[in-house]
Amino acid sequence: MIESVFLEKTAAQARARVIDSGRALRLRVEAASLLDDLGHSVRTRFPYPIAYRWRETEARISTGDGHAAYAAILDTAEELLSYIAQLVLALTHARQITLGSVAAIRDKLAGGRSGPGFGDWANVLNEAATSKQLNNLPQAHPLNDIRTLLAHQDAEKARQALSERRNDQAHLRRVDPIDLPHAIDVAFADLTRLVERARFLVDLPLLEITDVRWDAFARSARVEYRELAGDHPVVPTRTTTYPSNDLETDSLYLRDTDGALHLLRPFLIGRDCPTCRTWSTFHVDRVPKNAVIFKSLEHGHTLDDVTPGTRHLLKQVGLV
Repeated sequence: MIESVFLEKTAAQARARVIDSGRALRLRVEAASLLDDLGHSVRTRFPYPIAYRWRETEARISTGDGHAAYAAILDTAEELLSYIAQLVLALTHARQITLGSVAAIRDKLAGGRSGPGFGDWANVLNEAATSKQLNNLPQAHPLNDIRTLLAHQDAEKARQALSERRNDQAHLRRVDPIDLPHAIDVAFADLTRLVERARFLVDLPLLEITDVRWDAFARSARVEYRELAGDHPVVPTRTTTYPSNDLETDSLYLRDTDGALHLLRPFLIGRDCPTCRTWSTFHVDRVPKNAVIFKSLEHGHTLDDVTPGTRHLLKQVGLV
């Protein structure tokens, strides 16, 4: 490349050749430097619900609207714990393990007025971290990583601090405007600690299965799916093979490091939101007498499901 520069007729042409030839190298260097940027990793590689919330938090902070930024930080912390708790509930149910913390969630769901919150999700994660029932899992099982989240003292302290802030907000103990900038800095630092400890989510992608075609002779399924990573729900459809025909179309799955798929329904479902018309992830929020109400992790909008089968399914998994 160096010799070719001197073959150009003018200095401007030589400069253009140098710039053009070095473009790919510069892009590689820039991409490598972003690997250490937590925000970039969350926005591009974390599961969609968390990446979306993180992007909104960063945007709120950058606009200088203190109250909106502070609320976004607390929302993101709660939804991070909520998402990971849903994974715990789905994965423990699949292994026929019942956590004691599920009883409190079931009671709140049955009340029909207010659903589970920050404390309930934290209780699920704390119990998962210490439960002896989960001590002998296969090495690649996702729960092994998930259990480490609040096992670290710094993450648990951050969780407690954010939980107290969330509780104060809910009971109208607002942060004074004079103290708000400092509160935002401290709360965001705590959120960052939690997200740092949740980096394992990058290796546990969230998938939506869009089509499954089983080949009885090859004993293999051709699976089309969307990997819901990054801060936007519109992602390309990919294709893979899977050695089982028990996958559900239109359901969400967690893929572990061995490539095994773990069904997340009914703890997490993916639907077009009836309020904002955006594809969203929902978890059960309330179970009044005449419907099951799901709440979006991304924006808090609700989805009412009045089909009798949904309530029966929630009873099967111990939520009703």
